[in-house]
Formats: sequence, C-alpha cells, structure tokens
Amino acid sequence: MSVYVTVGSTGFDALVRAACTREFLQALAGQGFRRLVVQCGHSIGLFKPPTTRSETFGIAIESFDYTSRPQRLVEQADLVVCHAGTGSILEALHSGTPAIVVVNRALMDNHQSEIARELAKDGFVVVAEPATLASAVSECAYAALRPYPAADPRPIGEIIDEETF
Repeated sequence: MSVYVTVGSTGFDALVRAACTREFLQALAGQGFRRLVVQCGHSIGLFKPPTTRSETFGIAIESFDYTSRPQRLVEQADLVVCHAGTGSILEALHSGTPAIVVVNRALMDNHQSEIARELAKDGFVVVAEPATLASAVSECAYAALRPYPAADPRPIGEIIDEETF
C-alpha cells in the first residue's frame, strides 16, 4: 500500500518535516503501508527522511519538488495526505482516495481550516495538523470516510434554470 503526501503548488515546511519523522513512518508501517511518495514543493530541502531500513520501518520513500502529473499520483495512492488547499483536497475527493487534510495555520487568516472542518464534519476527510499527523494515521479514521458525491455534469446554466423556474 502507498501514501502520497502533497503540499501543492507552494511549500509547507511543517508538513514536509512531519512526513519524515519516525512517528509518522512507524504509524504508516503499523497500518500496512510500504511506500511513501512526498511532493515537497519549495520545502524540498527540509525533507530529510531516515535512511536505514530499520529507521524507515521498511517503507520505500521517494520525494521530489513538483510533478506535472499530480492526479496520477493521487489515483495510485491508497491514502493521500495533503495540505488543506482546495485544489489538493478536490483532487483527492474526486479520485475516491481517502484523504488526511493538514491545515497550514501559518497562512494568513487561517482560511484552510474552514473548508477542512466542513468536509470533515460531513465525513469526507480527516483533518490533522503537522503535530497530529502520525496519530491521525494510527487512528485509521480515514478508512471509514464517505465517498464524495460525483459532480453534476450538466452545464451550470441548465442547473440554474432548473432551480429558478
């Protein structure tokens, strides 16, 4: 099983640091994960995972700054850990891959919390912070998430007409 961690189009130092901690790796191994792929963005220099098999709990680790195919990585993963940016969350939700959404409280006005809390309240994602990421994996709440409803493919004009007339 594999996990894909993504910080999106910028960087998220605290998430990148959390993704290479002994506690996080141990939690992943405890849930049966054997591969960790980390998209670090501008925070690539901070990703310093352990190097020995015993320190990584047997998890194969890959990292890079950016990719031109993030959706492919999301779809290949058994679990996505992403920053709480709307684009990253929607990629995970639309793929059907369970997601742990990590809020970056360092951002101005903490706007990521709102969308993350609402989606968690509805049972679509698990919300964590960098400091609670390992426990979010260990608790395995992501296994009971509800599937996100498919988008209505009708053009918006047709939907507005239907709702207003």
